[in-house]
Amino acid sequence: MKKSIYYLGSALMAVAIASCGSNATEAGDAQDAATGSEAAVTYNVDGTSVVKWKGSKIFEVGEHAGTINVTEGSLSVEGGNITAGNFTMDMNTLACTDDMPEDKTAYLIGHLRGEEFFLVDSFPTAKFEVTGCEAKAEGDNTHVMSGNLTIKDVMKNISFPAKVTVSEKNVTASGSVTINRLDWNVMYDNDEIEMMSTVEGWEAKVKNGVVGKDVEIGIEISASK
Repeated sequence: MKKSIYYLGSALMAVAIASCGSNATEAGDAQDAATGSEAAVTYNVDGTSVVKWKGSKIFEVGEHAGTINVTEGSLSVEGGNITAGNFTMDMNTLACTDDMPEDKTAYLIGHLRGEEFFLVDSFPTAKFEVTGCEAKAEGDNTHVMSGNLTIKDVMKNISFPAKVTVSEKNVTASGSVTINRLDWNVMYDNDEIEMMSTVEGWEAKVKNGVVGKDVEIGIEISASK
């Protein structure tokens, strides 16, 4: 009887946490990509550009962080502002920057690139295309950038504060946004979180730590003429 009560308590705790929702920015329907005018100057994204990521667990304190390389893209600039642009991420370069033993790092990377997460063999790239960039100063940020983020062929529009700098030879754009991975069909653990099919299964999940829905993405783009 006590064991059954323990299982029930674990399941109820799971429901409570799962129902707390997500702190991610709201993802909307894809919008038309912005287009620069003939007067716009094109800057090509360079090799220093990178996307950083951070994810965490629900039931176990801890997080993982890493990077994804940006391989190509361009930004159109007119009047000191980004008017259009896009960049592509190579999901095969998804890496983990945690201080862990090599075998654990390799396992985690394989797990993230595999079918339970990003299914990189079928979806080797992800993409962001600018739909708007509005000047709006707040702290260190200078603009609010909007764009279509495509992961696993799912395209959603997101907005986030960004710091944009424009010079004669170079343009940089950096910002951070938290997304709900379920919006892009990155569905690992979702069935267990929402269905809770077996109490015994939940005991195992409590021990292992359920992966959180929210993923923080840090975008650092540099482009040159």
